[in-house]
Amino acid sequence: MRVRAIETTRKGLILFSVMFSFTTILSSFLQLTNGQMTDTNFHILNRAAVVLIATITILLFETIKLKNKILTYLVPYSISMGIVFIYVWITGFFQPLHPDAYRDIFLNFTTIAAVVMIVIHFRNRRKASKDK
Repeated sequence: MRVRAIETTRKGLILFSVMFSFTTILSSFLQLTNGQMTDTNFHILNRAAVVLIATITILLFETIKLKNKILTYLVPYSISMGIVFIYVWITGFFQPLHPDAYRDIFLNFTTIAAVVMIVIHFRNRRKASKDK
Protein backbone atom coordinates (compact mmCIF):
# COMPACT_ATOMS: atom_id res chain seq x y z
CA MET A 1 0.00 0.00 0.00
CA ARG A 2 2.78 2.41 0.90
CA VAL A 3 4.62 1.69 -2.35
CA ARG A 4 1.47 2.53 -4.30
CA ALA A 5 1.10 5.83 -2.41
CA ILE A 6 4.70 6.75 -3.19
CA GLU A 7 4.25 5.83 -6.85
CA THR A 8 1.01 7.84 -7.07
CA THR A 9 2.73 10.84 -5.45
CA ARG A 10 5.65 10.57 -7.87
CA LYS A 11 3.28 10.29 -10.83
CA GLY A 12 1.29 13.28 -9.54
CA LEU A 13 4.40 15.45 -9.15
CA ILE A 14 5.55 14.62 -12.67
CA LEU A 15 2.07 15.24 -14.08
CA PHE A 16 1.80 18.56 -12.21
CA SER A 17 5.22 19.66 -13.46
CA VAL A 18 4.43 18.83 -17.08
CA MET A 19 0.97 20.42 -17.02
CA PHE A 20 2.17 23.56 -15.22
CA SER A 21 5.09 23.98 -17.60
CA PHE A 22 2.87 23.47 -20.64
CA THR A 23 0.15 25.87 -19.46
CA THR A 24 2.70 28.51 -18.44
CA ILE A 25 4.50 28.39 -21.77
CA LEU A 26 1.19 28.46 -23.67
CA SER A 27 -0.06 31.36 -21.54
CA SER A 28 3.19 33.27 -22.06
CA PHE A 29 2.99 32.73 -25.82
CA LEU A 30 -0.62 33.92 -25.97
CA GLN A 31 0.13 36.96 -23.81
CA LEU A 32 3.14 37.94 -25.92
CA THR A 33 1.17 37.61 -29.15
CA ASN A 34 -1.45 39.94 -27.63
CA GLY A 35 1.20 42.51 -26.67
CA GLN A 36 1.20 41.80 -22.93
CA MET A 37 4.85 41.66 -21.89
CA THR A 38 4.41 40.60 -18.24
CA ASP A 39 2.45 38.15 -16.12
CA THR A 40 1.68 38.76 -12.46
CA ASN A 41 2.95 36.48 -9.73
CA PHE A 42 -0.63 36.21 -8.46
CA HIS A 43 -1.76 34.92 -11.84
CA ILE A 44 1.07 32.37 -11.95
CA LEU A 45 0.17 31.13 -8.45
CA ASN A 46 -3.49 30.89 -9.47
CA ARG A 47 -2.47 28.80 -12.47
CA ALA A 48 -0.44 26.55 -10.18
CA ALA A 49 -3.43 26.07 -7.87
CA VAL A 50 -5.79 25.18 -10.72
CA VAL A 51 -3.21 22.81 -12.25
CA LEU A 52 -2.79 21.17 -8.83
CA ILE A 53 -6.56 20.63 -8.63
CA ALA A 54 -6.52 19.25 -12.18
CA THR A 55 -3.65 16.90 -11.32
CA ILE A 56 -5.50 15.56 -8.30
CA THR A 57 -8.61 15.15 -10.46
CA ILE A 58 -6.70 13.06 -13.00
CA LEU A 59 -5.32 10.87 -10.22
CA LEU A 60 -8.85 10.47 -8.83
CA PHE A 61 -10.12 9.48 -12.29
CA GLU A 62 -7.51 6.74 -12.36
CA THR A 63 -8.00 5.49 -8.80
CA ILE A 64 -11.74 5.73 -8.13
CA LYS A 65 -13.42 2.72 -9.70
CA LEU A 66 -17.15 2.35 -9.14
CA LYS A 67 -19.52 -0.20 -10.65
CA ASN A 68 -21.27 2.54 -12.59
CA LYS A 69 -18.82 3.86 -15.22
CA ILE A 70 -20.53 7.24 -15.39
CA LEU A 71 -20.20 7.73 -11.64
CA THR A 72 -16.55 6.69 -11.84
CA TYR A 73 -15.91 9.90 -13.76
CA LEU A 74 -18.72 12.08 -12.41
CA VAL A 75 -17.79 11.78 -8.71
CA PRO A 76 -14.16 13.00 -9.05
CA TYR A 77 -15.23 15.67 -11.54
CA SER A 78 -17.97 16.97 -9.21
CA ILE A 79 -15.64 17.09 -6.22
CA SER A 80 -12.98 18.90 -8.22
CA MET A 81 -15.43 21.34 -9.78
CA GLY A 82 -16.67 22.24 -6.30
CA ILE A 83 -13.08 22.83 -5.16
CA VAL A 84 -12.38 24.98 -8.22
CA PHE A 85 -15.47 27.12 -7.58
CA ILE A 86 -14.47 27.54 -3.93
CA TYR A 87 -10.96 28.51 -5.03
CA VAL A 88 -12.32 31.14 -7.43
CA TRP A 89 -14.60 32.47 -4.68
CA ILE A 90 -11.66 32.74 -2.24
CA THR A 91 -9.55 34.42 -4.93
CA GLY A 92 -12.23 37.10 -5.16
CA PHE A 93 -11.29 38.26 -1.65
CA PHE A 94 -7.77 39.16 -2.84
CA GLN A 95 -8.36 40.41 -6.36
CA PRO A 96 -11.44 41.56 -8.27
CA LEU A 97 -12.88 38.75 -10.36
CA HIS A 98 -13.72 39.10 -14.00
CA PRO A 99 -17.54 39.16 -14.41
CA ASP A 100 -17.35 35.83 -16.25
CA ALA A 101 -14.80 34.19 -13.92
CA TYR A 102 -17.07 31.33 -12.82
CA ARG A 103 -18.29 30.65 -16.35
CA ASP A 104 -14.75 30.72 -17.74
CA ILE A 105 -13.32 28.36 -15.12
CA PHE A 106 -16.30 26.04 -15.56
CA LEU A 107 -15.89 25.87 -19.33
CA ASN A 108 -12.09 25.53 -19.24
CA PHE A 109 -12.02 22.95 -16.46
CA THR A 110 -14.94 20.95 -17.88
CA THR A 111 -13.50 20.84 -21.39
CA ILE A 112 -10.14 19.59 -20.21
CA ALA A 113 -11.77 17.14 -17.77
CA ALA A 114 -13.91 15.73 -20.59
CA VAL A 115 -10.86 15.21 -22.80
CA VAL A 116 -9.00 13.53 -19.93
CA MET A 117 -12.02 11.31 -19.18
CA ILE A 118 -12.23 10.21 -22.81
CA VAL A 119 -8.50 9.47 -22.99
CA ILE A 120 -8.57 7.48 -19.74
CA HIS A 121 -11.70 5.61 -20.84
CA PHE A 122 -10.20 4.51 -24.15
CA ARG A 123 -6.86 3.70 -22.54
CA ASN A 124 -8.63 1.48 -20.01
CA ARG A 125 -10.65 -0.23 -22.75
CA ARG A 126 -7.50 -0.88 -24.77
CA LYS A 127 -5.72 -2.21 -21.69
CA ALA A 128 -8.69 -4.49 -20.87
CA SER A 129 -8.75 -5.88 -24.41
CA LYS A 130 -5.01 -6.61 -24.26
CA ASP A 131 -5.44 -8.41 -20.93
CA LYS A 132 -8.07 -10.72 -22.48
